[in-house]
Amino acid sequence: MRNRYFLPALGGLIVIGLLLPLQFAGDRPMLIMERLFRGGGYLQIATVAIFASVMEYNMLIPGRSGWWRRFSWSLFSAIFFLQLILGLAVDKIFLMTGELHLPVPALIISGPIYRGELSVMTLIFLSAVVLSGPAWCSQYCYFGALDSAFAGKKGRSSPMRNRLALKNSFLILAIAAALLLRITGAGKGTALAAGVAAGVTGLLIIGFLSRRKGKMIHCTVWCPVGTLVSYIKHINPFRIRIENSCTSCMLCTSACRYDALSTADIANLRPGLTCTLCGDCITACRHSSISYRFPGLSPENARKMYITVTVVIYSLVLAMARI
Repeated sequence: MRNRYFLPALGGLIVIGLLLPLQFAGDRPMLIMERLFRGGGYLQIATVAIFASVMEYNMLIPGRSGWWRRFSWSLFSAIFFLQLILGLAVDKIFLMTGELHLPVPALIISGPIYRGELSVMTLIFLSAVVLSGPAWCSQYCYFGALDSAFAGKKGRSSPMRNRLALKNSFLILAIAAALLLRITGAGKGTALAAGVAAGVTGLLIIGFLSRRKGKMIHCTVWCPVGTLVSYIKHINPFRIRIENSCTSCMLCTSACRYDALSTADIANLRPGLTCTLCGDCITACRHSSISYRFPGLSPENARKMYITVTVVIYSLVLAMARI
C-alpha cells in the first residue's frame, strides 16, 4: 500500500520544488494567481502539486491511465484557452508577457524564426521534448486535445496516403513562410494574418478530416510541430517496444489514434514515426506484448518512470504555459 502512494507523493514534491523558484524570478510574477493577489502563487503551487499526485496515482493504474491522460489533456487545453479569453476580454494580466501571441502550435516554430528570438513557449516546448520525448503531442498541446476529442474512437482505419510527404511538406512550408516574412520585412499585420490562416486551417482539418477518419489528422499530418517532434523525439531515451509474443490481433491498431501501428510497424516490433508514447496500445493489448522501455530498467519500472516524468512536466506546463 505504501508503495502505491510513494511515486505520486514524490511527483507532487518535485512539482513543488520546481515551481517555488518562480515565486522569486523577475519583477513580473510568472504564476497567474500571484498576479491576482499577493501569496496566490503559493496556493497555485500547492493546488497543482496535489493535482499532480492525484493524476499520477490514477495513471499508474493501467485501467485508468488512458482516461486520466485524456482528461488532464482536455483540462490543460480548457485552462489555456480560458486564459486567452480572459486576457482579451478582461485584463492583459492573464497573458504571459502582457501581449497577445496567437495560440497556434505552428507558431512555436514559425514565431521565433520570424522574430529572430526564442519565446517562452519555444523553451517550454524544447525542454518538454528533451525530458519526455513526444509526450508534447499526447499530453501538453492545446490543439492536440481538440484533435483527440474530434477524432473520437472509431476503430481501425486506413492511414492517409502520402502521409510522410505531406508531413514534411507542411513543416517546410511553415519554416519557409516564416523566413520569407522575415526576409521581406513583412509587418506584424501580415504575420498575424498568416498565423490566423494556419490556425483556421488546422481547426478545419480537426473538424472535418479528423472527425471523418477517426484519427488525429491535424496532429499526425498537418501540424509542423508534430512533425518536428516525430524527428527529434529520439533524443529522449524512452521507447515503446512490441514483444515476439504479439499475436497480430490488431487491437492496438484500433486503439491508436496516431496511425503509428500499421501491419508493417507491428511486424517490425516497434511503433511508427508518429508514435507519441501515449500508452493507449499498452492497455489495449490483451497479451501484455507492448511495453515502455528505458535503458537499465524493467518494462514496469520504465512505465512508472515515464508516467512520473510526464506528469511532472505536465504540471509545470499547466502552471506556466499561457498565451
